[in-house]
Amino acid sequence: MSVSWCKSYLLPASLLLTFCLSLSGCIDQEPDTISWRLQTQATKESIDYKGLVELADNVSKMSSGRLQLEIIPSCEVPAGPDIYTAVQERRIEMGNGWPNWWSGQHPAWALMNAGPFDFMNLDASMMFFLAGDGTKLANTLSSPDGIMWRPAWWPGMEFGLISREPITGLDDLRNKKVRIGPGLPSEVLTAAAGAYTIPLVPNEIRPALENGDIDAVEWTTARGAWDLGLHDIGKNAIVPAIWQPSVLSDFLINQAAYDELAPDLQAILESAIKSYTLSITMKAKVSDFKAFKQLAGSGVNINRWSQEDIDRWREESDKVLVKYAQRDPLTKEIIEKKRNFKKEFNQYYDWFGNYEQQ
Repeated sequence: MSVSWCKSYLLPASLLLTFCLSLSGCIDQEPDTISWRLQTQATKESIDYKGLVELADNVSKMSSGRLQLEIIPSCEVPAGPDIYTAVQERRIEMGNGWPNWWSGQHPAWALMNAGPFDFMNLDASMMFFLAGDGTKLANTLSSPDGIMWRPAWWPGMEFGLISREPITGLDDLRNKKVRIGPGLPSEVLTAAAGAYTIPLVPNEIRPALENGDIDAVEWTTARGAWDLGLHDIGKNAIVPAIWQPSVLSDFLINQAAYDELAPDLQAILESAIKSYTLSITMKAKVSDFKAFKQLAGSGVNINRWSQEDIDRWREESDKVLVKYAQRDPLTKEIIEKKRNFKKEFNQYYDWFGNYEQQ
């Protein structure tokens, strides 16, 4: 090879310097950081809040810091039902709460959560939403508002009512003020017991019970009740939570914000959500076992609903659901699909259920 041939292919020094500097800039340039805010209804002491902090950490690590989630505990920016509109208006990029709290947007949201005599097992609800029609139906509700919906985690069967005075049945609740979530749960309780229902957010619950502004409290599971310290005030409980036997929490994601993410960041976020869903569902339910023993050991007197009361619950629940089914086709479709899935689930486990209890 001649020297002249080699020289003819050398870049001019100035062009070579420019090329090297541009290449160096590409290599050394820090990637853009995208920051999202996630407002949750969970309190800082709860397992689900701590899990959200871990979710944010995982997203940061998997994205090499390109996607950062700020987790905001209960009531610090929007509160209660306003979380939905905050996500819709992009005041926050993500929200975390409970589907029945969005009932003001559409009554069918109350049915997305577990109403009375809905799925009796959290695994049935998980199957419906993770492998059945549940998530698709929920997104049919949220998509017109520019929101993506994802299941967050399943507390499963809630605890019940905690009160200062003993409650032994529905008759004891007549004209009482009860803290309970909005939508279907409160509607059926009002119909069955003649109680007044108030959907207080977490930071309002304990002071209201202490001050006598409410007579009884429903707040998620045994662990949730313990973490709020309700046993310090109410030494009476009646279980289980007829109104929500397989309750689930959800994520709301602003669609436009999600669409702006690179495909790998979308995949990272979806993966982290699925990991959170499984781990927090299992951890929280195991923690409920311990919390139930703690509540009983702290002197809380625990009663159960009588069969007569359960029959009254069912009768009023059926009446309320008839009214829901008449509201619009989508609400009716949700009721029918959940009932059909529950029927298939029960038929299967008639054969393959817990054989120790035959």
